[in-house]
Amino acid sequence: MKKIYTIMLAAALFAGCEEFQPVVNQGKYPDPEPQKVYTDEDFGKFTPISEVKQMYVDNGNKPYDITKNCVIKGQIISSDKTGNIYKSFYIQDETAGIEIKIGKSGLYNDYKVGQWIYVDCTDLTVGAYEGMIQIGYKDETGEYETAYLEHSAIIDNHVFKGAMADEKELITPAVISGEQIYDEKYLGTLVTIEDCKYCNLVFLIGYIDPNIVDEAKKKSNENRFFLDDEDGTNWGIDTWAMSESLFKEHVDNGDFDNVQMNDGVTVGERKHLIKPQPYTMNQYFEMPGLSGNRRYLQVRSSGYARWSDVKIPQAVLDGTATATFTGVLTKFEAEMQFTLIDLSGVKKADGSPWYNENNEEIK
Repeated sequence: MKKIYTIMLAAALFAGCEEFQPVVNQGKYPDPEPQKVYTDEDFGKFTPISEVKQMYVDNGNKPYDITKNCVIKGQIISSDKTGNIYKSFYIQDETAGIEIKIGKSGLYNDYKVGQWIYVDCTDLTVGAYEGMIQIGYKDETGEYETAYLEHSAIIDNHVFKGAMADEKELITPAVISGEQIYDEKYLGTLVTIEDCKYCNLVFLIGYIDPNIVDEAKKKSNENRFFLDDEDGTNWGIDTWAMSESLFKEHVDNGDFDNVQMNDGVTVGERKHLIKPQPYTMNQYFEMPGLSGNRRYLQVRSSGYARWSDVKIPQAVLDGTATATFTGVLTKFEAEMQFTLIDLSGVKKADGSPWYNENNEEIK
């Protein structure tokens, strides 16, 4: 009897498994169409990126709404995969490079480094943020010169994905030095700057937590403090940037206690009010061939970057070794910044990498 019951139970389970097998597509649901790969033939004539940037300059360095037919073609030279670039990517052609503001994160999944991109700039706006010219949507609020292309319909009507560039088409970084860093033609392009020496200087803006009701935060010029090049120290910060936890550790350790806030009160007196958050910062390096205040290269890293808490190599901190950087040359106000794509863009003087693929220093 037990044997018969076991057989019946097994048969029932088998039937149940058969009953809930997934339905195989038998023509009821068509397979999705393969995504179109655009080519030059889809657009015809292209406007050089340098001419689009010149539209902004010719308009008195003010936002210019592009109303005529204008399509640019460029190769993607940046990625947001590591978190150091946010909601945008840079493209470059043989004349210039420019930032395209796409209001989405995880862009690296759809837009690959080395991929050709076509941007229909008609009805878009060319503007700038702190000196960096960008292409985006018109900002109706007037708060910024351009807004992000956020909605899929808008993106799909303006940004078209082409093929991956073959090996001989891939953009190679221009090696620049000295006064070349101030040449506007390199802004937004892929460059290499060799043999940069660490300056033991940082730039960072810290804030009081706005959610805390306190007299100290009532005036906007009293709710923050600056660590900058005038201080002549890196304030114990030996990493490329700082996550929330690392910033809190510095504050708790009293590393910034003697820094004066804008109203003269020290950070130490308001330590309990300082807002812990990931902090983007600049580490300063000295470039060969330049002197005075113009000799500095500000290497910018986001507090959200995967390498934010990675320590700068000790030999670089000590000044016994230099770093060669490859990334996108950018600008903030009158100062040149260098935006790393990932830590593979940090190399030794002989061209070998300082870090492996896990962002660990190679000894």
